Amino acid sequence: MRVILRATSMAMVCALAAGCSGATGSPAPGGAPQVPREGMSAFHGQKVTWRACPADEVPDSVPDSLRFECAAVEVPLDYSRPDGKTIKIALNRLAATDSKKRIGSLLTNPGGPGASGLDYLYGSGADFSPGVRARYDIVGMDPRGVGESSEVHCQTRREQADLERKTGAESPAFGKALAEVCKKRAGDLLPVVGTDNAARDLDVVRAALGDDKLNFYGVSYGTLLGQFYADQFPTRTGRMVLDSVVDPTVWPGDSATEAVAFETALKVFVQSCVDRENCPMGSSRSAALKKIDDLVTQLNAKPLQANGNEPITGLSVVGMLMSAMFHEEQWPQLAQNLGAAFRGDMAPLTELLRDEPAAEGDQQWVSQSNNAVRCLHLRPDQRTAQAVAEANEELSKVAPVFADIFVVVRNACVYWPAKSLPNAGRALETEGAPEILLVQNSFDAATPAQWARSVEGQLAKARLVVNVSGGHGFYTMGSCTRNAVDDYLIKGTLPPRGKTCHDRARGIAGPSTTPSD
Repeated sequence: MRVILRATSMAMVCALAAGCSGATGSPAPGGAPQVPREGMSAFHGQKVTWRACPADEVPDSVPDSLRFECAAVEVPLDYSRPDGKTIKIALNRLAATDSKKRIGSLLTNPGGPGASGLDYLYGSGADFSPGVRARYDIVGMDPRGVGESSEVHCQTRREQADLERKTGAESPAFGKALAEVCKKRAGDLLPVVGTDNAARDLDVVRAALGDDKLNFYGVSYGTLLGQFYADQFPTRTGRMVLDSVVDPTVWPGDSATEAVAFETALKVFVQSCVDRENCPMGSSRSAALKKIDDLVTQLNAKPLQANGNEPITGLSVVGMLMSAMFHEEQWPQLAQNLGAAFRGDMAPLTELLRDEPAAEGDQQWVSQSNNAVRCLHLRPDQRTAQAVAEANEELSKVAPVFADIFVVVRNACVYWPAKSLPNAGRALETEGAPEILLVQNSFDAATPAQWARSVEGQLAKARLVVNVSGGHGFYTMGSCTRNAVDDYLIKGTLPPRGKTCHDRARGIAGPSTTPSD
């Protein structure tokens, strides 16, 4: 069984902030570096050999009715040197249930950056509708630098926890020390794990699967990967659905907008509770938010010891809140746990935040895939110590609850030992690609709805559907959201312009007021 480890709650929340290589060659007109075509025919001509996934790789929670197959595709480590070193890109799939009506492969990416596409498909493959399952081989892929595809490792769990205690996770010293050890242990990999090369890997995988066009479903950062692919390979782009959209012109440089979106989502969460009778957090939104702030302050001043695990701090609670903002279905239980904490009963929160026993994971590596990809999307002028200090100061003013999370994420990028992408911070026009379907929840914290609206205008051809809801991830919210995506993937039918859905998680009331105060 595959186990995903985190060094401390801080390491976990860095990866949550998505919405936490310098490529060689001269820029092409669209901003992407050119890659030699010579030497690529062997990579595009390889055939995928599928075998049953090893039993110890498939989580125990996967039902026996889902038969996963696994494979790997070989790609150049450095696309400017296709005759040089190579790496393996790990894949898994659920084969189409109706081979006679099969359209082709549907490649997926769950975001992160740094999230495992294999784990995503194991955990969420069954969420695709029977219609999509019938017509497509659903394919998961660990992008380069992630999971089973040469994951970026810099420190063990214990080494990172020790460094956090020594320097403080929010300090520039932590970011500098982390970058230095990453250069020492993964320096050959860091310059080539950017989104530009991950998109090229997608194209090699597409060809190896025997598909003329890439059909793609990407979530969160996966939407940025999809945009990169459509920009680099517009004529090879098929039906592309981008769910919870990242705007390349502001992510990850505009941390303030993303942090404010989490603050807004927190207000929506609290309001959805107080709008119901017997809300565990009380009947006043402002009072509940004040209690949350007091709880964070209290635990930062005096962390709670947790039976041999890492102490629970206020930052741990903020990380838990950030994680919950991704999933509306978790909000009722979160409200119960916070309400208990307000009354002095910390047991529910302690259990929720309890880390894996240290003895089980001390020497296991902690992934740095998120930093390895994220930092390359900052422009060089955004990676100076002064720029980061100014951004951190703004964060503390506009997003006091979530500011420290984003401070940690930005600090490492000042010293990160790989150059920014040539087109970092630029729009991706995707000229020549077919119309792309963008889908978005209106109160999504990780990828604010304004990003989706911006990207709709940036892309050459795009169609946006908005669902009036919180949570991160549009497709599974309800019948309206599912039908909008399914009709496009199965029939090629785009929803009408301006279409809006109103699907919410069960037990969630809509906010009675606009959460702007």
